[in-house]
Amino acid sequence: WYIPIIPMVLINGAEGIGTGWSCKVPNYDIREVVNNIRRMLDGDEPLRMIPSYKYFKGTIDELGQNHFIINGEISVLNSTTIEISELPVRTWTQTYKEQVLEPMLTGTEKTPSLITDYKEYHTDTTVKFIITMSEQKLVEAEAIGLHKVFKLQSPLSCSNMVLFDHAGCLKKYETAEDILDEFYQVRLRYYGLRKEWLAGMLGAESAKLNNQARFILEKIEGKIVIENKPKKELIQVLIERGYDSDPVKSWKESQQKDIDENAEEDTDKENESTAAASGPDFNYLLNMPLWYLTKEKKDELCKQRDNKLENLKQKDPTDLWREDMAAFIRELDVSKLGFGGQIQSTSTLSETLLINSSVSSFG
Repeated sequence: WYIPIIPMVLINGAEGIGTGWSCKVPNYDIREVVNNIRRMLDGDEPLRMIPSYKYFKGTIDELGQNHFIINGEISVLNSTTIEISELPVRTWTQTYKEQVLEPMLTGTEKTPSLITDYKEYHTDTTVKFIITMSEQKLVEAEAIGLHKVFKLQSPLSCSNMVLFDHAGCLKKYETAEDILDEFYQVRLRYYGLRKEWLAGMLGAESAKLNNQARFILEKIEGKIVIENKPKKELIQVLIERGYDSDPVKSWKESQQKDIDENAEEDTDKENESTAAASGPDFNYLLNMPLWYLTKEKKDELCKQRDNKLENLKQKDPTDLWREDMAAFIRELDVSKLGFGGQIQSTSTLSETLLINSSVSSFG
């Protein structure tokens, strides 16, 4: 499974039902989530987060622990006209018109009509109802509360956030901060593993560059002659002079062996015999272009060898996470996603989010 650099379940939300369990997690502001992770990396407690929906122009007010009220937008234009410019989250204009405005317009046997007319001026991204009513009824509606009269409020509960944790077990989380905290602990541990992996990879690359630089130097000095010699003889010369079989390839094979260490014994023996039959691999030396055999290229390889691994060693796992989030925020600003909400599927954002690890069920 993948672990992104932020808990995606808090960004995109989640809702569903299964046998014996249901789940509802609202959306949260993506920048608030990132800022809270940064606070935790600095050793501070995360700030309380309020649900947030991208492009929603209304307000979300907290009523109590895990209970909120979502308010649409309504304003008075004059003594007989009001404008509704936002509906509660997940309320569609057609549904609202049929279930709220039409009954208000036509009235019933028990309830007289409240409004005299309404017009629609929506776009694909905005809501706009212009409603006319008598001056007296507008005053009465204001006294009761326009949001209440025009049913522009809906409750939101966060008391049923049931998710699979990183171990695949169902768990109920009391707050969004609890989800964030568990994600933080798992992700930070994997950044430590990621640093170890990178250190191993860069160590292998450093050994490869070291061998290449030494090979170039010895070729320039005439200590190694490769022209007009059988490949088998060249390989023997390289072995005798202490050159390593391709360090990067050997390191990757050792990593794969660790992954497969719980495989069946017969399969392991077959892999070992195959590896042994392949013999040492010096293609990384013998296949170098001729222009590599220069002093400038030797100096460049030595510089690469010295810099990459040393830079990584100076970094803490938290530094790697900070760098990833900084890169993500830059992409977020470029793509103009705004202050929060769901992430659009652009290739750059996907690559940034899924940097080098995985999404658990709460990720």
